[in-house]
Amino acid sequence: MNTLPPDPDPVPITPPTASQRVIAAFERLTEAGRPELWTTLRAVEDVLVDAKAVDERVKAGEDLPLAGTVIAVQDLIDVAGQPSGHAVPETSAPVVGRLTGAGAVVLGKTGAAPLSGAWDRTKAGGNGAAVAVALGVVDLALSTGGAVPAALNAVVAVKPTRGLLPAADTVSVYANGLVAAHRALTLMTGGDRTWPADVRLGAGEHPRIAYPTDLPLGEAASLALATVVARLRAAGAVLTPISLPERGFDGFDALIVPTVPEHPGIAEALADPAGVGHRLASCTAFANLLDLAAVTVPVLPGDRRPFGITFLTRAFEDQIALDLATVCTDEPMTPYPEPGEDVVVFGAHLRGQPLNADLVELGARFAGPVRTTEGYRLVLLDTEPPQPGVVEGSATLDGERWRLSPAAFERFAATLKEPFVLDRVVLDDGTAPLAVRCLAAEGPGLDRYESWRGYVRFASTAGPRDPG
Repeated sequence: MNTLPPDPDPVPITPPTASQRVIAAFERLTEAGRPELWTTLRAVEDVLVDAKAVDERVKAGEDLPLAGTVIAVQDLIDVAGQPSGHAVPETSAPVVGRLTGAGAVVLGKTGAAPLSGAWDRTKAGGNGAAVAVALGVVDLALSTGGAVPAALNAVVAVKPTRGLLPAADTVSVYANGLVAAHRALTLMTGGDRTWPADVRLGAGEHPRIAYPTDLPLGEAASLALATVVARLRAAGAVLTPISLPERGFDGFDALIVPTVPEHPGIAEALADPAGVGHRLASCTAFANLLDLAAVTVPVLPGDRRPFGITFLTRAFEDQIALDLATVCTDEPMTPYPEPGEDVVVFGAHLRGQPLNADLVELGARFAGPVRTTEGYRLVLLDTEPPQPGVVEGSATLDGERWRLSPAAFERFAATLKEPFVLDRVVLDDGTAPLAVRCLAAEGPGLDRYESWRGYVRFASTAGPRDPG
């Protein structure tokens, strides 16, 4: 029988150089025809000089995570050599400097005055930073405008806990995706506040989320909220309707709110900027007053409707808001750079197992499945609930990696009783994190089941019997 040769492996797409991305940005800027977005637009020659310098650094072997990224900066935030108020600063604000140090190139500065939206010129669009991101002119933007402009243009906005960024004012990052915003946020983090030692990094498989029932919402905003509530419930979250003044955050991991109650026309926004601005901010204005972290995303992946949803969490629990927001964006999320320790578990602490609640109550964050290298085995211990002991052997084991804050890690370690200890295991990715294991333990071997969950499935169907 004749067979066709296999398809060749796909050729990886080479990301654009910084210079190529700058040229594309200016081309897109011309196509968009929105000069009113900018208070200062740098000359293409000057931007290309910066871009070529980035390309040279990359060629020299530097690791620049934002190489090929073009950014806009709101007028209130300093950029070296660009007008800012009545002066031209010699140095950039630290948040800008950290991005350009990582390879980003500044295209220009945007204004804060009301503008028409990216997708409907008859509607309000907030500020120039959000519109520039939505139109694809820039990849990222820094703004003090908060969540509302992002929602009006269907882009992502991340406002970290106040003080985590080196900025006197509250700065938000706008991007077309949550991963891009998170990457920029990670690079900028490091301000005058530090995470508490007991910060919660996760909310488990069934996070408790509140949503308001007493906000004056238009039909479209109500539909946006209902859509996200349904998606979160389908993902396993426990949703509870509340009246904001009555309950607040008590008993919940997060609060979700429609970012804006309506989408006014640009004519109304220009005629009464203060009144319209106050009305649009009515759903989220309390976030800064209560020192909350906020993540704003479109309702559905690729959704251009101007009614985003904002996830609010307590100060320093930014990671929980980021993880919850992925339900709307369908993007993977990596850890925010808060201090912590990774622990690998193989038995009763796995998700869905009896002791997993211990990790969840400590605010641990599930970081993904793992597999060890060969050199280990499971034995069944005589404990309640049943648990395996990880000892030296010749097999690979499947487990889970969890991340805990420093204080939570100490409390978790204190719960382990003999014969359990924290000791390092070698994973197939080359890392060697701490894991719950036994230096010495006796019991029936579980080699034939490959994992603790494999044995649990066997025991649940076959009943108590010799696991060998």
